[in-house]
Amino acid sequence: MAFRTKIGLIAFCVGLSALGWLAYSSWLNRIEARIAQRVTLDGLELDHPLQISVNGRVVTVSGWVNSEAERARVLRHLHPHGPDITVADRMSVLAEARPYVTQIIRDAQGLRVSGYAPSQAALEAVAAQIGAGAADLQLASGISQARWRGAMESAIKSLSHLHSATLRLEDSQLHLTATARLPDDAQAARAALPAGYDSQVEIEVLDDGQPFALSVQLSQGQLTAMGKFPTGVLPQIVPEDIGRPARALRIEQARIDDADGQFTQALRAALRAMAQVQSGQLEVSKERIEITGLVNRAGLLRAERALRKRPANTELMRRLEIYDDGQPFYLLAEFDGAEVQFRGKIPYGVKLSALATRFEAQRSENLVQAEITDGARDWTGALVAGLAGLREMQHGRLMVAPGSLHLSGTVTTPEIQAKIEAHLAQKPAEFLLTRRFDLVDDGTPPDFTLAYDAQSGARLSGKLPKGLDAAQITQILQLPYIEDTAQVGLIGRADFTRQVLRVLADWLRHFEQFEFQYSAGQLALKGVAAPGVAAEGLAAALSSRFVIATEISEAGPSADIGAERIHARSGLLERREPGAWVPVYSFEPTAARCSAATSTILEQEHLRFGEGLALFDVSAAPALAHLAGVIGHCLRNSALRVDAVDHSFSMQSEAENDQLSRARARALVAALTSRGLTKERIQPKGFGDRRPHDTQQLSFAQPADRIEFIWDEQP
Repeated sequence: MAFRTKIGLIAFCVGLSALGWLAYSSWLNRIEARIAQRVTLDGLELDHPLQISVNGRVVTVSGWVNSEAERARVLRHLHPHGPDITVADRMSVLAEARPYVTQIIRDAQGLRVSGYAPSQAALEAVAAQIGAGAADLQLASGISQARWRGAMESAIKSLSHLHSATLRLEDSQLHLTATARLPDDAQAARAALPAGYDSQVEIEVLDDGQPFALSVQLSQGQLTAMGKFPTGVLPQIVPEDIGRPARALRIEQARIDDADGQFTQALRAALRAMAQVQSGQLEVSKERIEITGLVNRAGLLRAERALRKRPANTELMRRLEIYDDGQPFYLLAEFDGAEVQFRGKIPYGVKLSALATRFEAQRSENLVQAEITDGARDWTGALVAGLAGLREMQHGRLMVAPGSLHLSGTVTTPEIQAKIEAHLAQKPAEFLLTRRFDLVDDGTPPDFTLAYDAQSGARLSGKLPKGLDAAQITQILQLPYIEDTAQVGLIGRADFTRQVLRVLADWLRHFEQFEFQYSAGQLALKGVAAPGVAAEGLAAALSSRFVIATEISEAGPSADIGAERIHARSGLLERREPGAWVPVYSFEPTAARCSAATSTILEQEHLRFGEGLALFDVSAAPALAHLAGVIGHCLRNSALRVDAVDHSFSMQSEAENDQLSRARARALVAALTSRGLTKERIQPKGFGDRRPHDTQQLSFAQPADRIEFIWDEQP
């Protein structure tokens, strides 16, 4: 009985102990979980991650710290979390490196880094940039992670511009010894170096930056060459490939190679082509081959085959011609009613003597028979038709050139003119016919039409009044040429017609087309305003100067945007933009050049607002088109910006002048943008009656409204 009692007591005690242990374990886990939530390193900025573990009320912190001061800072951060917590310090201080050195080498194998890194994260970041195998770095304290990583990023960027380099960061010192291909590369490398270091930089620039090029002059079987070749391409290949001795060979040998091989490929193709040239010139660069000279027909084919092997993005300009003196083909025949005189140069195969048998007398001075043909053009057919017409005239002049036939002179009657026209109708189709015949007056009243087109020019037809001829009209309208088929009459008065033509000359740039008619003693004008010109305003301006029947319509979509033309009066190349035809410019834009160009236009052109208004009058359209052309050229081809500035003085108060000036500046920019400019880099500014930008101008003792454009580099 006593034995069973003992066993029971033992079992009871064991069970009670087990229950107590389970309760204690559950309580301990809750305590550790609460401690783990409370004890964190939040708010500490550390270069190295630390590990925290909780065992009962003991918090163990382990890992790397950079210094004893950082260890103390971590412990101070942990101790305030409760007096019932014991902190166990298992942290290790990372050895400090003095001096703190990191070195980067760039060579043919790429980038290699050695030395120290402040943290594993920083080391891994650099290794990811340059490749893990090229980073031989050891962890050491002595520099902040942010400073080290920033310096390494800048250093790697700097070295990317260099051909070879050794860069050493030692505490606050930076040492760079390097070579750069070009001056721009050296400048970019210097600009990218880490800031905040005492830098010692030595960069050897291998090349002056001038592009590879070759210029060859070939004359009398010898050549003169100058230029610059990449390393590995010998100057001697020039006479060897062309097959001619060198009179002078002034070719610089660069220390850098042809990185992409484009210049070398273009050079070899150009030299093989030049070998076919008897005399001429060759210019070669990476971007362009320009070859000119004289060749035989077989040589021309070989040269073309050689040039087809140039790089696809190398532009080619060639002017290779079959042996000839270079003078153009033409035949001029002048007939005085008895004798015809010939001079010029006619293609091979044209038998002029057989074609001129109908003339009783003929002379040929300075007439050359060429050894080359004019392609498929039928010169014989053109001369048969032209000489037959010339023979019917009282006196006249025949001019035949490639693709054109012009006959002019005096004809006695309309019947003879019809006979001449019948001869001319037999000309070959590839020759464009122009003619001008002066008929003896037939007594009919003047009746003529002057048609003008801004692209094709002016045409005059009909019968002019006495005292007015095509030369006068050409001079009045300031045109280089008028296609004239009109005859000059012996009756009629031209005074009023001249007055109207002088007015038209003042407004000619405002027209795209017009037709000016004189019939039955009455004048009439029907026209189309140029794009950007208000037809109603143009009609009103003309009506204030003369009283004739006038009908002017708005310009329609006559050309696609981007189309180009030569203006018949000014001779300027123009491009169609939305709202206007604007001149095309080709100068290299700088702030000074663009300022001078806009100032010249403002001085020469008529650009004026209506009195007290922010509206341009109709006469301003050509000036706006010219300004749109030059400003558009400057903005498209540079980083410049421009302010469109207005000064106004016509209002009663400074505030009103300021308000009007700002409105006019906005109207000016709106007028320019409607003619193809974008708004991004042109800003309207109204200065009212304050001093203008150009302080060298006369003072405002006699103020006048004015416009100016202020150019500057884009910030």
